[in-house]
Amino acid sequence: MFRVLELGTYLVEADSLRRALVANRRKIAVFLLTVFTLVVVIGAAMCVIEAAGFISIPRSVYRAIVTLTTVGYGEIAPRTPLGSV
Repeated sequence: MFRVLELGTYLVEADSLRRALVANRRKIAVFLLTVFTLVVVIGAAMCVIEAAGFISIPRSVYRAIVTLTTVGYGEIAPRTPLGSV
């Protein structure tokens, strides 16, 4: 398969990427833990601040993830001035 698609030349780069990920796994873990914590805290805060649309903490966390990854659909939007910040 590698010969047909001529992917053998990229094995060195793939190994380099793997080594970089392994070498920086602690930094990656800290980043992911920080993002997860922020999403949960901001989602819970939005559930408390906004009454319309954010009816539960899991739904608010979902909206925080969608907003963070910039794939927002726009079906729920904050309505209060504090929620729009």
